[in-house]
Amino acid sequence: MGWRGRAAAESADQPEQRAEVVDSGEGMIAEMLTGAVGEGVTMREALSLPGIWAAINFLSAAMAGLPIEVFEATGDEGGDKKISGGVADVLSAAVNDSTTSFSWRETFFAEVFGPGRAYTYIERNGQGRVINLFPMEYHRTTVRKDRGRLFYDYREPSGRVKTYPGRDVIDIAFLLKPDHVGCHNPVMTCASAIRQGLNANRYALTVFGKNGVPPYILTGPFQAAKEMMRAAADLMKVTRRAADESKPVLPLPAGHELKRLGDDPDKMQLTSVQVFAVGQVARIYQLPPVFLQELSKGNYNNIEHQDLHLVKHTLRRWVKKFEQELTLKIFGRGSKRYVKLNLDGIMRGDFKTRVEAIVKAIQNGLMTPNEGRALENRAPLSGGDVLLVQGATVPIELAGKAFAKGAAAAPDPDDDVAPETGDGDETTHTN
Repeated sequence: MGWRGRAAAESADQPEQRAEVVDSGEGMIAEMLTGAVGEGVTMREALSLPGIWAAINFLSAAMAGLPIEVFEATGDEGGDKKISGGVADVLSAAVNDSTTSFSWRETFFAEVFGPGRAYTYIERNGQGRVINLFPMEYHRTTVRKDRGRLFYDYREPSGRVKTYPGRDVIDIAFLLKPDHVGCHNPVMTCASAIRQGLNANRYALTVFGKNGVPPYILTGPFQAAKEMMRAAADLMKVTRRAADESKPVLPLPAGHELKRLGDDPDKMQLTSVQVFAVGQVARIYQLPPVFLQELSKGNYNNIEHQDLHLVKHTLRRWVKKFEQELTLKIFGRGSKRYVKLNLDGIMRGDFKTRVEAIVKAIQNGLMTPNEGRALENRAPLSGGDVLLVQGATVPIELAGKAFAKGAAAAPDPDDDVAPETGDGDETTHTN
């Protein structure tokens, strides 16, 4: 028969040793073990990661909640003039008949921090004044450059394409490319880090989902493939029933063994990996981790400083970019009017600290009492528009004059000497 025939006959007499995966999820774990997991990620997948969802929601709501005001530079000593009505109401109250300013800015910046760019069309009347702002959907807008100027092609649901010049479109990008036409998408640019967090969540769902039964491999002396599949199916049913009934004992056929597929979640530091994924998202958006609800290393002192970091290094950048874009597109180059977002509200702090700061500003002539009352949404009072300063604090040259004046009016130290008596040979002093 030859050696091939003898080997085939011997293998036919012995039961076949095979392994069968009892539970689902083996494909994903195999990909993780072999490194075959793709790095790409869709926007929908990214939003399913809690860190990305929290970052976009927080930043868009923070930018939408800042008071927005319009000023006109006057050059007077009293400061710039605050404008009310007209475009100021459009920006701060309602951008059109059906959209509030908060709602517009919230969805606008959700596009900036999500896909990476947001657009809004500016509608003007016959005199060139802004009367409405209309959001433009990101996936319907195409940016192009013609002779150095930007144009925006917007495809309406009907299929018709409208073209708007750059001066009529508010355009904020997460990070523009050098040509100022394309932009970097934060989600797609950092897809590898986001995929890591998604894989950790997916593995946790595989391990702890389905009644907490992780994938196992059943090995044993199976005679044929059908028998192997039948035994695996029977064991899966028993495993499910045992998990549902909270039974700690799982019966196995004689000669069979159940092996875990993959490593223990504790040994893989699954929780630590998920915390690290939150840190990666915080780095993408330059957010302190506390604002993504990651408080594993938080305490009172460092959380307070993270508040300052948020305003100084994160919000300030977006506030300045938004202010300059609105000022340029609404008023044009060289205009004396400008848009300003007020960051005081987000830095108000607790009542005691806030009031003490206002009192110090009033006592040192930095603001009037009525300006301090306005910060607390209180009505102005008569006589409250005068700058005040404590009388104990005066310029140093005035302090010297007051000292000299006091010295001239001081009594002579010899005034208390008694007149001379006798013949002048003896002088008597009386205190």
